[in-house]
Amino acid sequence: MYKTTTATYTDKIALKNVDDELVNKGVPRENFFIDEKILQIKVMMPESEEQEIMDILNRHGPTKVH
Repeated sequence: MYKTTTATYTDKIALKNVDDELVNKGVPRENFFIDEKILQIKVMMPESEEQEIMDILNRHGPTKVH
C-alpha cells in the first residue's frame, strides 16, 4: 500500500536537496511532485520505505510535514 506525505520548506535549496536525495535513493520521479511556488514536495511512497523517505524529508528542515 502507498502513502502520500507532503513536506513544506523555507527555500528552494532544501527542495533541490530533497529532490536529489530521492532520485539517488531510486524513488521514481512520477512518485513525487515539487511545487516551487509554495515550497512543497509531495511523495507517494510504499509503506515499506516510509521511514527512510521520512528521514530524507526531515533531514532538510521542513516547517511542516503531513
